[in-house]
Amino acid sequence: MTIQGQDTLIVGAGLAGLALARELAQADRRVTVLDKARGVSGRSSTRRIGEARLDHGARFFTARGERTNAFVQEGLAAGWLAEWTRSVPKWEAGRVTQEGGNHPRYVAPAGMNTLGRELSKGVEIRTGAQVVRLTKTGTGWRVDCQDGRAFTASRLVLNLPAPQIVPLLAGTDIDGSPLQAVQIDPCWAVGAVLNHDIAGADWPALRVQEHPALEWIAREHTKRRLAPELIGHPPALMLHARADWTRAHLQDAQAEVEASLLTMAREIALGLDVAASFAHRWLYATPTERYPEAFGWLPEQQLGWCGDWCTPDEHGPRIEAALLSGWGLAKELVASGL
Repeated sequence: MTIQGQDTLIVGAGLAGLALARELAQADRRVTVLDKARGVSGRSSTRRIGEARLDHGARFFTARGERTNAFVQEGLAAGWLAEWTRSVPKWEAGRVTQEGGNHPRYVAPAGMNTLGRELSKGVEIRTGAQVVRLTKTGTGWRVDCQDGRAFTASRLVLNLPAPQIVPLLAGTDIDGSPLQAVQIDPCWAVGAVLNHDIAGADWPALRVQEHPALEWIAREHTKRRLAPELIGHPPALMLHARADWTRAHLQDAQAEVEASLLTMAREIALGLDVAASFAHRWLYATPTERYPEAFGWLPEQQLGWCGDWCTPDEHGPRIEAALLSGWGLAKELVASGL
């Protein structure tokens, strides 16, 4: 089945692609977003275990730019966004210490995947669409999916990690070498629902320093209590492993990773009593070598890319970078009359 007639196809329903799609849709462009998953949001993801909700991808986000602050105010006013904390203490060698950096960290109390759901309102989304081939045609692009569906459009934007874009471009005459320098670290994440909260803990999260495996521990229920309907959310922890530990254990079974990280977390969160848990491997989590521009756009080929691995500002790879990358590309396309 071939679905035709779109102005723009966006492959990847992460936040950069959704920010781009919403802007184009509001400018009356016909746009469709494809994603291999069952839902939207990319790494701004939330996993449910029973009544618990755990943000196993993006932890929170900050807003430094004018455009992102406007987006935050929109979310705060609507109630799907809230300020979580203004500081995250660090754990090092058994001690928890407060540090500076007094600025708001925002979360979606119902789960960070709320960001994707809000951005995708009014946008046509096709899920379960695993893209296997890109073909340049005389009138634009054809995108073939593993399930036999095909989509055509005048222009194509790839909102995927750069290492996934390069092999897709290998079947075209597009030079993907500018993307080959992008490096993205992996991350093992483990979520745990607890039988009871950690005794004496008064921190929303910890930045773990000088630990052989862990770099982040969050008390996820402190986010949920920002929503009146989730005040009874059970205590829960989210653990993120260091990139070097993840690489060393990249092919380990989920159950082994889960057991290892929970054991090590007990050194930090004393009295950790786990009722249920899961592990998730992110192959592309944190960009360390980024694309030098805010986005990519090749006007002659009608092809572009965006994501937090691009460099729309100087503050590093994060949710705000993804949003700015998508918004920047949307501005370019609309201003060009595309």
